[in-house]
Amino acid sequence: MRTLLLCTLILAAGTHADAQTPMNAMAPIVLLDPSAVPLGLGTAYGLPPDARAPLPASMRFDPPDSLYRIARGALTDGDFKKAATLFATVAERYPDSEFAPDALYYRAYALYKSGSSRELTDAIVALDRQATRYPKAGTLSDAKQLRGSIRSEQAKRGDGNAGLEIASGGQSLGNQNRCPTDDDDMRLTALAGIVQLDPDQVLPVLQKLLSRRDECSVALRKRAVYMVAQTKEEERAEILLNVARTDPSVDVRRDAVQWLSSVNTDRAAKALDSILFSPGSAEMRERALSALSQHKSPSARESLRRFAELSTVSTDLRVRAINAMSSGRKTGDEGEYLRALFTRTASPEIREAIIQTVANQKTPDRSTWLLGVARDRNHEIEVRKKALYHAAQSGVEIKDILSLYDEFSGQKEMQDQMLYVYGQRRETEATDKLLQIARTEKDPDLRRKAVSWLGQRKNDPRVTKFLLDLLDQPAGKP
Repeated sequence: MRTLLLCTLILAAGTHADAQTPMNAMAPIVLLDPSAVPLGLGTAYGLPPDARAPLPASMRFDPPDSLYRIARGALTDGDFKKAATLFATVAERYPDSEFAPDALYYRAYALYKSGSSRELTDAIVALDRQATRYPKAGTLSDAKQLRGSIRSEQAKRGDGNAGLEIASGGQSLGNQNRCPTDDDDMRLTALAGIVQLDPDQVLPVLQKLLSRRDECSVALRKRAVYMVAQTKEEERAEILLNVARTDPSVDVRRDAVQWLSSVNTDRAAKALDSILFSPGSAEMRERALSALSQHKSPSARESLRRFAELSTVSTDLRVRAINAMSSGRKTGDEGEYLRALFTRTASPEIREAIIQTVANQKTPDRSTWLLGVARDRNHEIEVRKKALYHAAQSGVEIKDILSLYDEFSGQKEMQDQMLYVYGQRRETEATDKLLQIARTEKDPDLRRKAVSWLGQRKNDPRVTKFLLDLLDQPAGKP
């Protein structure tokens, strides 16, 4: 009898693509094997993580269980209209079953994914019914987030009541000095959805929230900072700057500076400039430097230049400013300025930073300039070695560096660096040069290093023969 009842139920359960078809007028569907519900497939459709989780074995043969499983299968398969109808059937026919509360949530989710304005309204009805009839439902928290997304979508489609609900709900976040709740998360979800649609309505709400100073609202303020940055309003730069300067939370201030980097306007660049040149923590200045490096405006570049030459700040921060000049800019538009700064500064650290920054820029004459620095004995040896290394890495032709080893005669550290450069090059000419040095160099340490680099060459018969001949030489023979 139980089996017959189950089959009758399943044959009666079905769906229809037309959302206006009565819920009880459903086409027959095929019963799926309740135990064949693979895990992990739900996330492919944006479902909650437990949407395909197996149910206890003791429930597998209950009629609401079987119908609920079929509904979840339809949801996972992306048949949202069918899933919405089946979940409604579970909630209507078995309101006292343990599946009814979640069925209402998943019905709302399926209607939301279907996307028509009528279905969005029906989804809100399902969520309200769940909240009223099942106040202890396990999916109640997720339902509040879903409600926020639905109301946001309705507001985007011109639903004035939804927009009013979102604005009034968001306003309460700034008026109530208390820790956030699930309802607050729902309100912020809704606000995030219309932040670009109606900034005149949303920005005052976000500013009110950002004026809070209690520890409980830190997470809310961080989300508000993000939403302010997403608007297209000019005043967003001033709002974020005020947060960066005045918020009591270091995390919130960091986020404000970071999001200023996404506001590519002169006003935002000037806001970052004011942070950079104001006394404060080194970390906030570093974040301002990073944000300015993402701006393409002339004022942002000018800020980085002025800071790089500021003698009253640490060398480390000035180096960071120089490095920031090449971030996101590979066209060499800073090359001329950096080379001029190289000649004006006496700091080896600043010079090394300039060498690396110039090397990163795709200018045709960078290798020539770098080799010129490497040859100049007036510079510190470490600066020259760094210039030589970057010149070799910047695409210089092998023929232009073969003579440098001999040119550096008497400068052992530079010759040592040249051996390293030859060892990194794969051209035949580089191998020939190493073989020549290994055979003729009078300095035993340099000769030994040349042999060592040759040992890294594989499948080269000339190198193999040289090494074998070297092993056959009598002891003590150079």
